Amino acid sequence: MTQINQKMIENINRKAKKHLEGFGFENDDINELIEDGINSIKSKLFLIEKALKEKNAETLIKITHALKGILLNMGMKNEAEEFRKVKRLYEKDNSFDKLEEQVRKAISKLEG
Repeated sequence: MTQINQKMIENINRKAKKHLEGFGFENDDINELIEDGINSIKSKLFLIEKALKEKNAETLIKITHALKGILLNMGMKNEAEEFRKVKRLYEKDNSFDKLEEQVRKAISKLEG
């Protein structure tokens, strides 16, 4: 099962903190925003795993699109780009196996 791990949390914290500081957020607000973001990511990863098990490409694309937005808001542009590739790949080649492969690759990018 795809779950958020400590390495992912550390990577998210590091990048999101730097990103949010750039917008002038205070430390308490940053910590709260990061915690909310991590909870959202956990939720999306759970839904991604469910869509993968069900081999539901449409749902998978919608969830990865939402996750991409969360990552962009947290300053994780490179990681978000990997999730953006999911939809493009499926539009190009309707292979669920390739779609799953790209999703797994994108998830591994979260570890940094």
